[in-house]
Amino acid sequence: MTKSFWRETVFLILRTAITVLAFVWVFRQVNLADLKEVFRSASRFWILVSVGLFFAAQLGCVLRWRLLVPPHPLLKFPFLLNSFLVACFFNTFLPTTVGGDVIRGYDLIKATGEWRASLASVLMDRLLGFAGFLLFALGAWFVFPPARENPLVRAGILGLCGIMGVTVVVLGSRRVLRNMLKPFSKIGLGQLESHARQFQEAILAYIQRPSRLLRGLAMTAVVQVVAILTFATLAKALGLSIPLMYLFLVVPIILTISQVPVSLNGWGIREWATVLFLKPVGVSAHEALSLSLIAASLPLLAGAIGAVLFLARRRRKKAA
Repeated sequence: MTKSFWRETVFLILRTAITVLAFVWVFRQVNLADLKEVFRSASRFWILVSVGLFFAAQLGCVLRWRLLVPPHPLLKFPFLLNSFLVACFFNTFLPTTVGGDVIRGYDLIKATGEWRASLASVLMDRLLGFAGFLLFALGAWFVFPPARENPLVRAGILGLCGIMGVTVVVLGSRRVLRNMLKPFSKIGLGQLESHARQFQEAILAYIQRPSRLLRGLAMTAVVQVVAILTFATLAKALGLSIPLMYLFLVVPIILTISQVPVSLNGWGIREWATVLFLKPVGVSAHEALSLSLIAASLPLLAGAIGAVLFLARRRRKKAA
């Protein structure tokens, strides 16, 4: 067996262990009878509303991506929607939170034959989504004074700002990227340096057409509002009283933490973060856990649709 196989196996074992440990910690904070009662008394109507809002946000993500993809006759909305849902399947049912981006990039490259602009569109889509997270979180930070007194929330805001700052510097500065890639050219991987520079130029090309970025940010704002309303309606379904502005502040932090590839698809880590960040506004551990579990189950619906589309894609390929 190859060295990469053993490395991936070790990483999978570590992520599984972290997921289990996080869930053990969370479930030690809750009473299972209380958790069961919260689920039993949940409003089906508001859960259905949250499901509708979730899929509206997903459609908004596809529309945002459509603004960023390279111009090509094949890259119409149905094609992008299919690719996006298949990516949801890989993100949801495989032990990674970024595998879907690989699928989206592959689909674009296969359709257009252009790898730089295709991958750049996927990365820029991610960056705009994260920028929306950060802007709304900062806005809520300034208009919701009680949150500024919480050191945990302050650390989360600083973490979001730090991630965005490092990303902008690395992708936006030719000098920084050149210095980071120097060691590769010294060990005979100069071609990697060349590819990285070409990819950076594809990213920077968006700056030369700011109208695409502005429209992408506008769509991001819509997606962000709908996503927060999804959490708000879930909280209402569970009878939780959480200030809407506080959700605008902490949901981006929780979702960003869940994207860190240290557990299986964010499971466990997401629940741990939800319990910690909702505790300051009087949400008990079992209430926060129930909210997190239901919110995390919504992507399973999109992943299930993506699984059907992926199987249909495989069937067509086999028939061809």
